[in-house]
Amino acid sequence: MVTLRLIISACTLVLLGAAVNAQNDQPKQAMFKTEAEAQAAAPGFGCEGAHRMGEMWMVCTKHSDADSHHGH
Repeated sequence: MVTLRLIISACTLVLLGAAVNAQNDQPKQAMFKTEAEAQAAAPGFGCEGAHRMGEMWMVCTKHSDADSHHGH
């Protein structure tokens, strides 16, 4: 369980660091407590849907889509 949390934390930091809002240079949130929140944020990352990451939900149906879009 500790390893999974470290992986989730690392993925979150990478996405938050890479996904920057062009208007004010603020990171965009990629991880959410609910599937609905992640789905609603997905278009901002250039994707659709959400996928479970441990106890959280992440934008994009596939993790690889979230990694490749970085909010562009």
